[in-house]
Amino acid sequence: MILAKEQINRYLRHIIMPEISGPGQKKLLESSVFIYGESVSAAAPAIYYLAASGIGSIHCQFADKAGFDKLAARIRDLNGDVSISLADGQDSGLRIFLGGPEFIKKSKLAFAHFLPAVVAFYYGWLGGIQVFKAEDDLNAFLAKLPDLQPAAAAAYPADTRVTAEVFSTCFLGALCAMEAIKLILDIGETAGDFLYCNLFSMEFSKVGQAELEQTLAGLASVQATTALNFDLTDSKVLIVGTGGLGSPAAYALASAGVGTIGLVDYDAVEISNLNRQILHSGSRIGMPKVESAALFLHDINPQLSIDTYHTALSKENIYSILEKYDLVIAAVDNFPDRFLLNDACFFAKKPMLDAGVLRFDGTCMSIITPQSHCYRCTLPDIPSGGSTPTCAESGVLGPLPGIMGFLQAAEAVKLLSGQGNTLHDRVLFLDGMFSHFGTIQLSKQNGCRLCGTNPAIHELQEYKFVCSDEEDTHQE
Repeated sequence: MILAKEQINRYLRHIIMPEISGPGQKKLLESSVFIYGESVSAAAPAIYYLAASGIGSIHCQFADKAGFDKLAARIRDLNGDVSISLADGQDSGLRIFLGGPEFIKKSKLAFAHFLPAVVAFYYGWLGGIQVFKAEDDLNAFLAKLPDLQPAAAAAYPADTRVTAEVFSTCFLGALCAMEAIKLILDIGETAGDFLYCNLFSMEFSKVGQAELEQTLAGLASVQATTALNFDLTDSKVLIVGTGGLGSPAAYALASAGVGTIGLVDYDAVEISNLNRQILHSGSRIGMPKVESAALFLHDINPQLSIDTYHTALSKENIYSILEKYDLVIAAVDNFPDRFLLNDACFFAKKPMLDAGVLRFDGTCMSIITPQSHCYRCTLPDIPSGGSTPTCAESGVLGPLPGIMGFLQAAEAVKLLSGQGNTLHDRVLFLDGMFSHFGTIQLSKQNGCRLCGTNPAIHELQEYKFVCSDEEDTHQE
């Protein structure tokens, strides 16, 4: 199989990474994955990122098949290279299991023989993922998974639309896609130990066999302390950038029932966006990204109110755009926009949720001034041109921005509700090649020129793009 010119453009961000390159992308296109999900909606994020990344054949089976035809149509529009169908999965190269604990416990009974498997389960804000290459290891894991009643989120009042599972299924779905790609290409290290995830506290840890049973047994008691009861319909979130980070953030917030989402982006949809930017599609190439994103978001949540701003941010327009929103998600991939947002949010007293991605790595943090640090506390000034690599130069693994964007959305809901622990004093980082999450403590710097004790910056500055290549300034 030789990649056509259109395929080279579509998967360019993968092909320029030596770990994947052209041969790796061809292998993905020739690969087959079977996904066994509890419901179409729960498995959809995993399917979007598998398809966007170029997994050639996706076979599906669901306990609840409602909505599959609509999802399949979106997938075919996202990537015409991909075939998707309902099937028994017997001829696939690997399996993905995604559902609640009880579904996962019973899932292996549906298959007569073992295949390498990515197993992920969600339980309210909690969950975990592990890759199994041997049947005995999978059997041992399933035997330790306790009987758990449905998570507390299922008992929310009827008028409360947000459920924790929106965020855990989105996050775990993107993780599943990342692990599947590494497994197919045999790169890095897959999650051979159980990776425990708590989005309510933003805690992540790898659990060895000795601690696994105790960790799994404690899920119910932890979940009891993480119930979230909050109506999001009056909440307003501004997302700057509708690309790799903005797409998943908007997807999760729209699915959770946020009332108003504002979308800022000056760019138009290009084919090179589609290996990671799941709000867009082949039929909308050339359309302004904010319009393309609005079409997708209204389709999954017709009640959602969407404001679109097809413009670049500047110090002249940013305050008028920020004014009506409760918080800002910075989904950009360039320093000038990030510094402009940081400074404007500081002066306007708006929380800013920031993330960044490059190759296999991602970071996420929440800036809630004046209580916490600002972005200038971590990086005082815009770096000089060419001093830092960009996604256009170095590439990015398709599901990686999905993982980080979904974390931004989870942070947003916790801030809106005033519940849970946010990343306001930490930066979370992900080494995707080795499935490792870690955090670094942050603190407000007294000497910061913006938020310190003797600030030197009292108004918005001039913010210039430092990348000479126009594509490098595209919002991620």
